[in-house]
Amino acid sequence: MSSPAVHSGPGEHDHESRPLRADARRNRERVLEAASTVFAEEGIEASVAEIARRAGVGVGTLFRHFPTKHDLLLATLEVGFDEIVVAVDEALATDDSWAGLAHVLTVCAEIQARDRGFLDAVGPELFAEPSLQLRNAERMELLTRLVERARADGVVRDDLRAEDLPFLLSALGGATRTCGNTQQAAPTDLWRRYLGIILDGIRPSGATPLPVSAPTLEQLTARCRSASGS
Repeated sequence: MSSPAVHSGPGEHDHESRPLRADARRNRERVLEAASTVFAEEGIEASVAEIARRAGVGVGTLFRHFPTKHDLLLATLEVGFDEIVVAVDEALATDDSWAGLAHVLTVCAEIQARDRGFLDAVGPELFAEPSLQLRNAERMELLTRLVERARADGVVRDDLRAEDLPFLLSALGGATRTCGNTQQAAPTDLWRRYLGIILDGIRPSGATPLPVSAPTLEQLTARCRSASGS
């Protein structure tokens, strides 16, 4: 399967919609690659100057392709969403509905674990940007297909809904990041332990009735918008 495509973002074309020259396109790709690395390491507070340095370009060149740091951050978030969509496509291509769902949750958890910027930004940025709201709607539609298929096969608890998954993944990301910020940092793959507990928890064996129902997508979106202040 091909690698995730990077969606065109700010700076992909000039004001007359002409394609970038080859050297300009290479610079843009270098900036985006460096930004993905630096945001992953340092979070959304990372320095634009450091990103430009890692890319081997001047700050002016960076801003010609991405007029603001915000534009650059959004472009890196798009790459993360592309990776999730590829994982879902892979999951839907297999007949094993449990393996497919577990694969997608593993990919999502791994992105959070390795990419501090994605973990920092995906909540507030997601519900403030129309383009990322569309990507999230796409993601939720695909997750719904995976969960419904798994429920039909009897491999997950019958009350599991796709809207439960963002909460579970968010809790996983927050907990393992907090552990990693202590002076004696936890193992970098600690997330795998707690993902294993989550996966066991969504299986049907031993499931007991949950005290409240899952949120609707509209409720989930409204809650996250309120939390982000948008």
